[in-house]
Amino acid sequence: MTGTANQRAGGRSAACPRCRRAYPAARLSLCPTCLLEAEIPPALLGDSLELVDEIGRGGMGTVWKARHLRLGRTVAVKFLAPELAAHPDFERRLEREARALALLSHPGIVGVHDFGREEGLGYIVMEYVEGAPLSAAIPLPIDRAVVVARQVLEALAYAHRRGVVHRDVKPENILLDAAGAVKVTDFGIARLVSGEADPGITAAGRVVGTPRYLAPEALAGAPPDPRMDVFAVGVVLREMVTGRDPGGAGAPMPPMLDRIVARATAANPADRYQGADEMARQLDLFGAGGATSAVDDLLPEQRGWLRAVALVQTLATAAALWAFLLSVTPKVITPGEVQPLIMLRSERLADGRVLSRARFETWPTLAALGAIAVALGAHGALRRHWRDARLERPQPDQPVRESRTVLRLGMTSVSVYGLRLLLEDHGFAWAFAYVPVFGGVIEIATLFFFWMAVLQAWRASRPLRREWRLWTGALLALVPPVADLAAYLLTAR
Repeated sequence: MTGTANQRAGGRSAACPRCRRAYPAARLSLCPTCLLEAEIPPALLGDSLELVDEIGRGGMGTVWKARHLRLGRTVAVKFLAPELAAHPDFERRLEREARALALLSHPGIVGVHDFGREEGLGYIVMEYVEGAPLSAAIPLPIDRAVVVARQVLEALAYAHRRGVVHRDVKPENILLDAAGAVKVTDFGIARLVSGEADPGITAAGRVVGTPRYLAPEALAGAPPDPRMDVFAVGVVLREMVTGRDPGGAGAPMPPMLDRIVARATAANPADRYQGADEMARQLDLFGAGGATSAVDDLLPEQRGWLRAVALVQTLATAAALWAFLLSVTPKVITPGEVQPLIMLRSERLADGRVLSRARFETWPTLAALGAIAVALGAHGALRRHWRDARLERPQPDQPVRESRTVLRLGMTSVSVYGLRLLLEDHGFAWAFAYVPVFGGVIEIATLFFFWMAVLQAWRASRPLRREWRLWTGALLALVPPVADLAAYLLTAR
């Protein structure tokens, strides 16, 4: 022993009695080779968890693969970041939240088994999923991305019904197991930190969650709301399909899917889907129709606005036609009603009255102009809404569905008119006393679908000259009123 000490003091090398390898005795008191080959006992957490390997790391902490010794199964253990664990109220909130999450039993949600603290660090014991995060699989085919989003929404809807909002939905927190099924993980952590007023954390300026997946109101510190998770799923869905981070450049999405994402990620929560299940239903509709949906693939509420604007334009057109008919219809008036500036070539009758064959009907014309102005304003507002909501869909080769309806109505109008003329000559005029009323309804319906088709064509950037059904139907619908008007004017003369 004395000789060995002298060797160390003199800086000479020593030989390990176990492996016989030399090592710098002046610097080390143990053989480094034997030290590396020695078996190190596994790290234990409490009396039942054996930590195996670190499998993930993020802003909220680290995740370890572990072995639950008492249960004999593999679990995942998430250690929370020290700055969060040091918060005075964190342990109480952690326990309350973990108990609530333990009640979430759903195949699409990673289960929570236990919670605790070890050397001042809080941890949660969770179900271990053999698989990979969604972030490692992006981009995905459209059909697969829709299925994944649908499963995520189903899991979130289940949690929302039990009062739990995730608030940190992102590809890293969505796991795909060995069979490809979705498992949403890290439930409740983001809500735990910012789900209630907490001056300490707020004052620290900590951003909870990943900002690019957070809804604007979440960034502003609003209370948890299911629509925040809807926003995040919309961002994740876009990223799955395009393979890009939100806001970046990438391949375009199918228009209908793009509109679903646009609504899910609307800045105003009131404009989004009001729940995960509502967005899931829209994805089901997309899955049924696929990416080849026709130009009429607007969502129900959007089609309501389209119909409203088409109705305003129909009423404006009807008002203009009404003013025109009043102006060209011959009218017998008294001499005191003659207005030289708006009546030309009036004829005085034998009884002293005046026949005006045509005139400028002031108030009906002004009313028609007012209706046209309202219609133009409604049309401009709708076009701007389409542009802002990314509802404009350039698809010039896709026929407009409403054009077929206009053609059918035009053929019906001509058929009824022809049948009336045919049967009137055979003494059945009494049976057609109400045909003008029926014909008027057909003409109004034709006008309505005409404007629906025009608006849809503008939205799809489809040239109207290619809509032969639209123009054919409109011309056929014009035959009865134009023919009757011409016959009336000729008779009046």
